[in-house]
Amino acid sequence: MKKLRKYLLPLLVLSHICQAGMTIESSRVVFSASSRERSLMLANDNHYPVIVQTWVDNGDLKNTPETVDNVPVIPLPGVFRLEPQEKKNLRLLATYLPQATDRESLYWLNIYEIPPVEAKLPASLSAVKVAVRLQLKLFFRPENLSSSPDKVVEQQKIELQRMPGSLAIKISNPTPYFATYRSLNLTGEGSVQTLEPGMLSPFSAKTINKEVATQWKPQRATFELIDDDGNLIKGSRNF
Repeated sequence: MKKLRKYLLPLLVLSHICQAGMTIESSRVVFSASSRERSLMLANDNHYPVIVQTWVDNGDLKNTPETVDNVPVIPLPGVFRLEPQEKKNLRLLATYLPQATDRESLYWLNIYEIPPVEAKLPASLSAVKVAVRLQLKLFFRPENLSSSPDKVVEQQKIELQRMPGSLAIKISNPTPYFATYRSLNLTGEGSVQTLEPGMLSPFSAKTINKEVATQWKPQRATFELIDDDGNLIKGSRNF
């Protein structure tokens, strides 16, 4: 890994654009604690072969496969070659290392795509191939949690508190699952205020302060959460 990164550094410095040529069958992975393994299909859409390196970590971009430990899942093979247009199933295997049992844990599946190094650089530097690191959320889900993932949307709580010249919006996720918000809009008196809550951890809350006119009163909140399959699930609350 270290040798490959060092060897590709000149290309990374000279490149103008960076595009991943990998297709991954899912935008996220949910791994059940009751599973021994699951698979994830990868496809090389490039017109050239690539070397792929995979590992699971806590999302820190400084991590490498050599510095990672205490993860609940390991991908196999860790390093492999994909020919142009070739598809391959990546195996995700349980390590059975202790994890939280009352809530989901979040990890990241890293997919490091390394193209071949050209002997001679092309005339246009914008055409230089570069290594690309992709990261997918990996949710490790214990058995027998206190509620169903189908209930996450309906259990979200949105509370408002008027402040001088602003509005404090408290968003609570009282579930044992991560709640990933795609959008959250407040509607009232002819205007819409858009918020970006992002992702809420299990049993957590986030407060967002929004500058609004003193007389503006929100009447309804509409939001979208991303489910296990990457689909958008709509929810709403009236005030």
